[in-house]
Amino acid sequence: MDREQRIREWTSRVEEYRTSGLTMAAWCEAQGISIHQLKYWLNRLKRLSDSSRTNASTMGWVPVTVTSSPENQNPDPGVVIRIGQVSIEVANGFDPQLLRQVVQTLMPLC
Repeated sequence: MDREQRIREWTSRVEEYRTSGLTMAAWCEAQGISIHQLKYWLNRLKRLSDSSRTNASTMGWVPVTVTSSPENQNPDPGVVIRIGQVSIEVANGFDPQLLRQVVQTLMPLC
């Protein structure tokens, strides 16, 4: 039996033990397994589980779900300022200093 088969077998046995409701001693006696073996595999499977969780959390790729932001769903720009043929859309919560700079820059061009 190879390593992977032993791990699968003991994963199954440990699950059976946990769901049995029996004490460790009673379950081991009923299965013909030593308590030492069960404790060993409980620890080993826990270490394997912890290791795989650590490895998974240190990998670089994770799924990302992209959703549209609420501001993109609102077609109302807030205010539209027209200077000649140029229009500026000003959203709610704009930076007044930035707007002032943009208007001052556009005024000579219009």
